[in-house]
Amino acid sequence: MKNQFHFSLLLIFLFGLSLWEVGCLSGKSEKAVEAPTPQTEETSNPPSVAELDLSLAKSTYANNEPIPIEMTIGVGKFDLLVPYVTVEGKGAFTKLTVKNATGELIKPRYPITMASHPKMLIRKGKETRCIPGADLKALMKKKVVLEDLQAHYKLGQGNYTLQVLMNLKVYRESLPDQSLQILELEREIGRIQKNAKIPTGEKQEVVGILRKEIEFIRSNEKEASDKIYLPLDSLRGSADIESDVVALTIQ
Repeated sequence: MKNQFHFSLLLIFLFGLSLWEVGCLSGKSEKAVEAPTPQTEETSNPPSVAELDLSLAKSTYANNEPIPIEMTIGVGKFDLLVPYVTVEGKGAFTKLTVKNATGELIKPRYPITMASHPKMLIRKGKETRCIPGADLKALMKKKVVLEDLQAHYKLGQGNYTLQVLMNLKVYRESLPDQSLQILELEREIGRIQKNAKIPTGEKQEVVGILRKEIEFIRSNEKEASDKIYLPLDSLRGSADIESDVVALTIQ
């Protein structure tokens, strides 16, 4: 009877120990479930300068069917002053490369070109050679279109790949467009400032009058004032950019 009593106490002790261990284990499991999940980092970052995204309305075209090409220029984190001919219209496609199924480069019948018209403008009283420019704002997306690939390339039936290469020149400063009237007034200001025979006070008075006249002309030339020009001596640097490669089938 005594042994049976001791045996019962042993069972109670072991049963209580088991309950205590189960409680500890379940407590650890709940703690693990409550652990915070790691934060996922954002993977989409804007390009450092710009990126090119090439696209076709469809992947397969009939022979002799017009093939329009669209490209999106995605600007990076900073505003860019760039040549107008590089990022506008067909000028953005001047370095389009077309390859056949074996990787052979296809030469165009008519090269894709876009003329740039330099202009002499006045900057700080001195004439400087400039080219038409475009002001691309940070993070903007600009679409340009080549109306028909077939107008420049004679492509027969087969498989091709398309890619655009771009050497994007970036400039430090821009100047507003200047009419012939403004150019002549600026030249006159330069002549007056260089003339040592004119007293300083008189120079300032005459130059002030001419400056007001320039501002009046600019206020009436809204269309011209929207245009900007880039002084060639303000080149900051350039970046070589490649678009994605797009597949094209002509049946």
